[in-house]
Amino acid sequence: MLPVVTLWTAQAVAADLRMLEVRRDEGRIRVHSELHIEASPRRVFASLADYDNLSSLSSRFKESRSEVASDGTTWVYTLIEGCVWFFCRTVERYARLQTDAPRSITATVDPERSDFAFGVESWQLLPERDGTLVQYTHELEPRFWVPPLIGVWVIRRTLSEDALKAANRIEALALRSSQHAGEQSRE
Repeated sequence: MLPVVTLWTAQAVAADLRMLEVRRDEGRIRVHSELHIEASPRRVFASLADYDNLSSLSSRFKESRSEVASDGTTWVYTLIEGCVWFFCRTVERYARLQTDAPRSITATVDPERSDFAFGVESWQLLPERDGTLVQYTHELEPRFWVPPLIGVWVIRRTLSEDALKAANRIEALALRSSQHAGEQSRE
């Protein structure tokens, strides 16, 4: 097992990345984070579950969409681009989506249609003060090479930047949504 890279922050801004841990166990990468977003669990859930508009949360999403199969299963497709210095890679992922609105979202990779041999991504949304505590876990096994030591560092750095940007975008969407709802109720 390689070393665990952990980031703790104590920020006074609205979105607060409290903890981010990235580690690698042989071929699998494990991510765990806790993030506070000043928006209700319902609004956070709506933003995270809007798979047709993930690019509004992160520019790394080049394409995303959801589709419902004939058996009622919801599938999510994402095309994600990431770079490590001069090396860039675009990866595809198909995942089965399970939701319990507004408490949780779980996406389980279909390895036959993805660039991952394994993957389970989960968001738990817990009410906290005037917002939501998002507990995020992601365990994945890519089918492509990830540099052993620097890969964990780059993933941690990228996720810490993206998580706060996405949280701030979710907060902005929630604010616009609540203002729009307030305007409609006055009409």
